Amino acid sequence: MSEVIVEELSFQYNRSPEPNLKEIVLEAGKGEVIGILGVTGAGKTTLMRTFNGLIPQFFEGKISGKVRVQDLDTQRNRIQSLVRRVGLVFDDPETQIFGVTVREDVVFGPCNFGLSKQEVLTRMKNALEMVGLNGYEERATENLSGGEKQRLAIAGVLAMGSNILVLDEPTAALDPLGKEAVFHIVELLKKRGMTIFLVEHETEELAARADRIIILERGRIVHEGPTRAVFQELPVLNRYHLRPPEVVELGWRLYEERVISKDEIPLNEEEGVNLLERLLPAGGSSFPAGRRGGGENAGNTESLIEIENLSFAYIKGQPVLRGINLQINKGDFLALVGQNGAGKTTFCKILAKLLTANTGRISFRGQKIENFSHARLARHLGYVFQNPDHQIFSSTLKEELEYGLLNQGLGVAEREERIRKVLQTVKLDKPLATHPFNLGRGERQRLAVASVLVLEPETLIIDEPTTGQDWLGTRSIMELIRDLNEKGHTILIITHDMRLVAEYCRRVVVLNKGKILVDETPRQLFTKMDLLKEAQLKPPQVSRIACRLSDRGVPQDILDVEELWTAVTNLRKQGGV
Repeated sequence: MSEVIVEELSFQYNRSPEPNLKEIVLEAGKGEVIGILGVTGAGKTTLMRTFNGLIPQFFEGKISGKVRVQDLDTQRNRIQSLVRRVGLVFDDPETQIFGVTVREDVVFGPCNFGLSKQEVLTRMKNALEMVGLNGYEERATENLSGGEKQRLAIAGVLAMGSNILVLDEPTAALDPLGKEAVFHIVELLKKRGMTIFLVEHETEELAARADRIIILERGRIVHEGPTRAVFQELPVLNRYHLRPPEVVELGWRLYEERVISKDEIPLNEEEGVNLLERLLPAGGSSFPAGRRGGGENAGNTESLIEIENLSFAYIKGQPVLRGINLQINKGDFLALVGQNGAGKTTFCKILAKLLTANTGRISFRGQKIENFSHARLARHLGYVFQNPDHQIFSSTLKEELEYGLLNQGLGVAEREERIRKVLQTVKLDKPLATHPFNLGRGERQRLAVASVLVLEPETLIIDEPTTGQDWLGTRSIMELIRDLNEKGHTILIITHDMRLVAEYCRRVVVLNKGKILVDETPRQLFTKMDLLKEAQLKPPQVSRIACRLSDRGVPQDILDVEELWTAVTNLRKQGGV
């Protein structure tokens, strides 16, 4: 019996110029995990909101068709009734955490159902156990990590008795450890028979866990099928601008060369290793990987920023940074990586004088940074926040971009010329009178970059530039950042995406528990699996596969699909295959 049935569903928000959902038809069975893919604006979140009645009861608009959840019509039954059947978890857990403590937050929902105290406490205990937060009852919710907050949000909906779970980009802002915890919960709940809708840009995880994939484009279902069938069609993923798992890209190359059949294209790391073990001759001779992309150090040693013995604590006796020593060189494209709480954002805010270190010294071109006013420093060093909405404050694009220029005392003609140039650079083609919050998330990210870039700083610090972006937006932002670096800007980015580090960055600094664990190139770093494990980082999929195939002669310093493909081709030729 189907848990969710959607019949010819169409919907248009009141202020939307066109329908946001168009003739959606789908069914979900008990215990099924359905992955929902599509670029930003495809209609994924809108569709998820229909499952518990938020559309049309809270988000109003024109609707036709039906959504039935366990035989309840979501247009005829109140949201208060539907939340007992469907739990919706958003990408930002803080928007749905209400309690001061973990206990208060989890019991909030079931307490509104008029249940006995014992029933509420039993539900809380069971929900926390399912998400791995048992023993956290008295923890303050504000002190939880991002991953713990996301697990708490899931516990809150589970405690309400929901047996259909909707996860709308639940890992968007999480580090690898937090992502792994959330996906472990998905596996556990699936085994317990829960129906799960998983909206994700992490196709590597979907390929490993989803039973079925649905692709949305402009409000329509344009492709669907069993996970294996969908992911083995690389042209489909490319057509809809979806990021394919690297192992699928490699498998497609092997399929095109008629080395394997389409059915043999691997979906995950384990399948990829098994396939290559079968294809590669035993005892092949290793050789250096083909050198391309951002894996090499530029070799520039002209010092731009020097950090000596930097330490910082928000609370006395609880240091966040411990004796940081680092030199950032002119022209660097540097990635700062590490798990949530490692001190990455704190470190960057100190560089931008948004925070003051407790001890240590920072110099910019040989001058102490404390001698710079904020206005003067902004001309040399720009800081872009992780969330553009924390940075944007004006009511038009023009006002947002003009703010810093006015503070620098520039005339009208120069302000207009700089704004024109920067909008062209970031490829943001919108009227200057546009309100920033009428832009999409990716466009607001570009505006945030533009508002800093318009001041023409030689150094840019960008905190998680691709968080919440689809693959099209991610590539667009990263290509923009690479272009800026090639034009002479020194770049420091914070990111959890090791695939982007491998492709774009020339240097990686790993922070772990407030200390620098290692500072080297991506090619060097991604061969050190024990060190990465210590820092709780996950290297790119192809790097992991390469490190498991050393006995077949595969180079250990593989960074991307092209390099692994080259290695496999050469080893097969060498072995006469």
